[in-house]
Amino acid sequence: MEQIKEEGGIVMEVKEYKPERLDMLSDVNLKVAVQLGKTNMKIADILNLKKGSLIELDTMADQPVEIFINGILMGYGEVVVVDDKFGVRIKEIINRKL
Repeated sequence: MEQIKEEGGIVMEVKEYKPERLDMLSDVNLKVAVQLGKTNMKIADILNLKKGSLIELDTMADQPVEIFINGILMGYGEVVVVDDKFGVRIKEIINRKL
């Protein structure tokens, strides 16, 4: 067995990869989040927010959005509309090595 230190400081023992081992995890739910952008605001400005207020983000309209799986950046995509709902078309997946 090989010990690998993961990004969050968690140490795992890893055996050789076998796809059939992943089958038992296929029904596990993961949180998927898409981040359109970020900004910093003063408390006074936040307290003045009301219906119709506009919050300007740091991301340009033509830039890709960030896709997170359980809080970890997984890739980038573009926002699309599918049957009156928002969706994200994946454009890039980040290769994360343990």
